[in-house]
Amino acid sequence: MSEESENTEKAGPSDAGEIAAAYIAAWRGKEFDALRSLLADDFSYAGPLATLDDADKCRESLERMSPVTTDLVVERVFVSESDVVTWFTLHTSIAPPTPVANWIHVEDGKINRIRAVYDPRALLSD
Repeated sequence: MSEESENTEKAGPSDAGEIAAAYIAAWRGKEFDALRSLLADDFSYAGPLATLDDADKCRESLERMSPVTTDLVVERVFVSESDVVTWFTLHTSIAPPTPVANWIHVEDGKINRIRAVYDPRALLSD
């Protein structure tokens, strides 16, 4: 198989920045099957409100949150090889806009780790 054939047969985003952008776009668009397809089976997440060691649980968690999620506005993206930090503002119907830093690590074309930093207090208040 030629190199050209190999390149045309690859589907989806190919580098860490593209994969992170596709993840944010899928989350924003509430396309949870597409979002799950970007996560490695050995995926892990750590943030102020949850620690998950399962890609399906991440998908389920974001889907449960989707009725109150109104937008994700990306402010800045920093890419360094297989690591991407996305600074975005999470907009919800239950709290003021919340700034978030999401550190995404990509291996073998899939997101295998996300570490999120944000102040959850407004999201938790009644």
